[in-house]
Amino acid sequence: MFPNSKLYLFLTIFYLGLLGCASEELTSARLYIQQENWEKAEEFLVKALELEPENAEIPYLLGKLIYAKRKEWNKMNEMFDRALKLDKEKVILEGGTVKQYVEQSRSKFWSNTFNIGVNEFNKFRKLSGDERKTALDKAISLFKEAMHISPGESQTYPILATCYYESGNGDLAKDYAAKAVMLSPSDFDANFTAGQIFTTLNDKKGALMYFVKAVEIDPTSSSAIRHLAQSYYDIGKMDKSIETYQIAIKNETDRTVKADLHFNLGVLFMQEGNFMDAEDNFMMAYDFNPDDVEALVGMAQTFETAEKWSRSEKFYRELISLEPNYPEHYKGMARILIKQGKKDEAEYYYNKSKRVGSK
Repeated sequence: MFPNSKLYLFLTIFYLGLLGCASEELTSARLYIQQENWEKAEEFLVKALELEPENAEIPYLLGKLIYAKRKEWNKMNEMFDRALKLDKEKVILEGGTVKQYVEQSRSKFWSNTFNIGVNEFNKFRKLSGDERKTALDKAISLFKEAMHISPGESQTYPILATCYYESGNGDLAKDYAAKAVMLSPSDFDANFTAGQIFTTLNDKKGALMYFVKAVEIDPTSSSAIRHLAQSYYDIGKMDKSIETYQIAIKNETDRTVKADLHFNLGVLFMQEGNFMDAEDNFMMAYDFNPDDVEALVGMAQTFETAEKWSRSEKFYRELISLEPNYPEHYKGMARILIKQGKKDEAEYYYNKSKRVGSK
């Protein structure tokens, strides 16, 4: 207790009464708030609201100091919304408007909860076994809580969608990814994340829609363009896929990624029967990344399909030297040699493939 508590009580009530024509109930509630006596503060705030139903400060205080402390977020928002509806421009407390105080409070409660959720999600990515599942469950719980605190905060939904995808709940993952885009249709991250989730859940048309929008929002994003090109391929639009891969290659600066793009483009040209452009892109893939064995495989197979046996043989030999324990390279070499009439040598490589494969 305070020293000389009766005098303190009188002076505090007198001082608070000077702040405006507040009811005795609101004045008493303010006193209990100062004393951090939340039970009595709630009691008098509820009474004050009955007497002053048009005073926007009262539901704000109930929301922030009573319901938020108990994590009763629906009640908090009910009070916040009531305060805003009454008079969002009313100046209260230390000079801010109701709208400013509500936004600040929601943002504070949301960010605190959201950031703890992010920490749990990061733990999930590093852990294994039961600990991994526990961290993911905590992250989902916290992100759902953050969603209840501030339903209009679109940043919550993509990561919650990702959590549900990781937990194996594809339907909820898609629902929350779509919700993020609905709240922020011009947000690049929301559209891009939705595209990724819909792709992994095999909703190819849905994924395409989101990647198209992501590229519209940021035409310079090589990652979004790559995914868009793949989406076109997934739904069978080969011409659009090729065109989009060519755009992605122009925008990409990372040599390794550029090599992958050329490789994918080479595969598309090979499927189209355009062996010349396929060869060019596989060569570019290999030039940008000499460690890319897949580019060599692509070239060997392209020349094999085009019936350019000697050129295909050259790349199969190189593949065997790079990966001597991979039986498919020997089988490829055997096929090429048969086509050239080199039966004895072909038999050697075929038998070699069986010996390597049995190890």
